[in-house]
Order: sequence, then structure tokens, then C-alpha cells
Amino acid sequence: MIEKIRVALFKNALGKLLASQNRKRKTHTIDSAKTVGLLFDAETNTNKKEAIELSKQLAKNGKKVHLLGFFNSKQAPEDQAFDFFFLKELDWLGVPKKSEKAKVFLETKFDLLLSYNPKDLGPLEWMAAASPAAMKIGLATERSNDFDIQLELPEGKGIAFFAEQLKIYLDKIVLTT
Repeated sequence: MIEKIRVALFKNALGKLLASQNRKRKTHTIDSAKTVGLLFDAETNTNKKEAIELSKQLAKNGKKVHLLGFFNSKQAPEDQAFDFFFLKELDWLGVPKKSEKAKVFLETKFDLLLSYNPKDLGPLEWMAAASPAAMKIGLATERSNDFDIQLELPEGKGIAFFAEQLKIYLDKIVLTT
């Protein structure tokens, strides 16, 4: 019962956040983006490895990349090669208000925000919605969001496949000046 109330209050707060979102949208391709934020579910080793690999590929192409993973656990994991936040850094609704790393991420105006959240985890939804990124890309979801592009992936496909699809679709965009 209490969990249902918490979820309803979270959805309400997320809806208000989305309604009040006033970001300056701008279309980007992988080539045109100078800064990239990558939000991801860091629960599996595969996701962690693929997120780090994607960030290395983007950095190799001259992009400034900021990774932020979410661990759906009460204990902070040790020795991670990326910034992260976890359950103890969330308020009662599930909003990451106690995380300094999440705060820094949200203060950054990325050209491109990539959100890999296959489980529709609330804290990652909140971070994607609150980000002032110029262009946001995430996984297709029925839930409220303000993604500029939503990619639908087959079940079981990870960040590497997400990155492949991203490249395919973003390469089709023709920017005009």
C-alpha cells in the first residue's frame, strides 16, 4: 500500500518536473555533439563494460563524456571506473537529492544525453527528465518523458546495441545552419 502511494507521488512529481522543463532543444548528431552524458543502469557487469567502452569510443572521437551509473542497491559499490549513485542517496520518493555526483551531472548542459534504462528505474527516469541537455535519446517507454528520440531495442540487447542503433539513426540527420 505504501509503495503504491510512493510510486503515485513519484509519477506526480515527475509529471510536474516534465511540465516545468524549459530546456533549449537543439538537434545533434554524433559528429556535432561536443559533450555527451550517459545515464545507465549499472547493475550488470555487461552494462558497466559496454558503457565504459562507449565512453572510450566517444572520447577517442573528441567528445567530452560523463558517465553516471545507478546501482539499485543500498550499499555503495567499490572501485568503479565511473561516477554513480545508489539507493541510499535517494529521498523517499526515489529522487536522487542526496547525491553530489547526480547534482553535478544535472548541472551540466550536455549537447547529447543518452539514457539506457531498460528496467524503467525511477531514479534514472528522474535524472533524464531533469537534465538540461540540448538533445535527449532514450529507450522507448510508455512512461512520461521528454526524449527527443526513443529507440526500441529487442529484449536482452545491451548498451553496445543501443550505441549501434544510435549511430544508425543519428547519421541520418542532416543538420542545417
